[in-house]
Amino acid sequence: MKKSSIILSVAVLATLGLGISGCAVKTGNETLGKMEKSQLEQGIVKGKSTKEDVKAMLGDPDKTDFDNNSLEKWSYVHVRMDAKAVNYIPVVNWFVAGTNNTTKTLIVVFDDKGIVKNYINSDAKGETKGGLFQ
Repeated sequence: MKKSSIILSVAVLATLGLGISGCAVKTGNETLGKMEKSQLEQGIVKGKSTKEDVKAMLGDPDKTDFDNNSLEKWSYVHVRMDAKAVNYIPVVNWFVAGTNNTTKTLIVVFDDKGIVKNYINSDAKGETKGGLFQ
C-alpha cells in the first residue's frame, strides 16, 4: 500500500507539472498576437487603408510617434512568454530556468492625409534565462 501511494503521488505531481508547463504570459495587443502575417497583408493596403481602417482592425496603437519626415507612425506590439518545463522541477529550477518568448511587432507609417504609406511586420523569437548557472 505504501509503495502504491508513493507511485500515485509521483504520477499526480508529474501530471500537474506537465499541465503547468503550458502556462504563458501575454502582453500588448492581443489582436495582433492572434493574427497571421497574411491577415495583416490583406487588412492593411499601402496607399488605400486609412488610420480608421487600421484602428478598426487592431484598436488603439501601443505607441504613436513621428518619423524623420514628420509622418505619423503607429506601433503595435504583442509578446508571449512561455515558461520552460524545467521551471517546475524542484531544486533544478534553482540552477536553470527561463521562458521562450515570441514578439510580434507592427509599425505603420501614414502620409499627411492619414493613408497608409508603408508598414512593416516582424516576428522575433528569443528567450530569458535565469538561475545560478545562467
